Amino acid sequence: MKLVNKYLLKAFVGPLIVCLIVFNSIFIIFDMFGNLSKFIDAETSIFFIIRYYIGIIALYSSWFFPASCMLATLYTMWQLSHHSELTAMRASGISFHKLTIPFFAVALFMSICTIFNSEYVIPRVSRWSDSFDKTDFRAPDVDYRQNLPYVGSQGSNTWFFVNVNVSSEHSLRNPGALDVRGSYIDENKDKKYWGVRTDNAKYLDGVWWFHYPQQLEFDFDGSELLIPNVTVNVPEWVPQYQLKDTPREMFVSMNNWEFMSAYDKYVYMNATNPDDSEKQFDIWYCTAAPWACVVITLFAIPTGITSGRQSVLKGVLFAVGSFFAFNVLVLVLKFIGQRGYIPPVLAAWLPNIVFLLIGIRLYRKLT
Repeated sequence: MKLVNKYLLKAFVGPLIVCLIVFNSIFIIFDMFGNLSKFIDAETSIFFIIRYYIGIIALYSSWFFPASCMLATLYTMWQLSHHSELTAMRASGISFHKLTIPFFAVALFMSICTIFNSEYVIPRVSRWSDSFDKTDFRAPDVDYRQNLPYVGSQGSNTWFFVNVNVSSEHSLRNPGALDVRGSYIDENKDKKYWGVRTDNAKYLDGVWWFHYPQQLEFDFDGSELLIPNVTVNVPEWVPQYQLKDTPREMFVSMNNWEFMSAYDKYVYMNATNPDDSEKQFDIWYCTAAPWACVVITLFAIPTGITSGRQSVLKGVLFAVGSFFAFNVLVLVLKFIGQRGYIPPVLAAWLPNIVFLLIGIRLYRKLT
């Protein structure tokens, strides 16, 4: 790596880290003011407090990362331009494109981190932090629920879990006692009911297997009839090919939408209401938000150079104004897109598109 690239990386990464630390520190301090008394009353250990804030910070990182990239880029380019360092580098024969490569490389890395965070970190740690908060910081690590109903993706089957841990998809692949009930219309247009009960179930290779399943009977009103549990000449494990609901669908639906990955949201939406504009926007926003790091870095490079020719106060005000302009645009389009006034995909991507077009125009002027 050339000495110039090392110098530029050092000049950029330092402010970027400072911005990330400042954003996270301010957020934690304000949150601590509201929760400190709860921590004391619950005698919460330092370990659980740290774990709680890791989950909360991970949830808001999709906002912190792009904002940090913008402010760090504006500051770095302002410094380099204000002290005529960029002029000296370009006078030595280094093209403007090569000078900006370190900035785009770091921004791309931040985008990849954002994707990894939203798909793998948030579904695990942020869900726990939310549960921990709702129980006044006394929540257990495992979320057991009793008599939990689940309506199948097509609405035809209803599952009743006697006792299940919804903290992990694996537990739903091997639940304990449960009932499954459904209905169908026969040739005479009469509604018929069916059901099956088991003391143990397993989901293997795309098929549900029930341990000594017991068939349930219902009267014409759908009320369950008491019948003896006959297990003579019945295999220990019986496949239930008629059950198409998967543990993945169950696991997704039993958790808060806010803490789902983009893939989980897509699975859940298709299984429930594919036409929901609010959920469609959230899914598209999950795909657009990570790339904001690259887009606003492209925008911030030329604007930072331009502000470097002005006073310090004007440069700071411009940086803060650009930061708020981007986030206000995101929030406004979120409101519009979630209500279906414009296509959700356009509402999610438009902030990136606007700042990308402005950034390309300003960038080309400098080259």
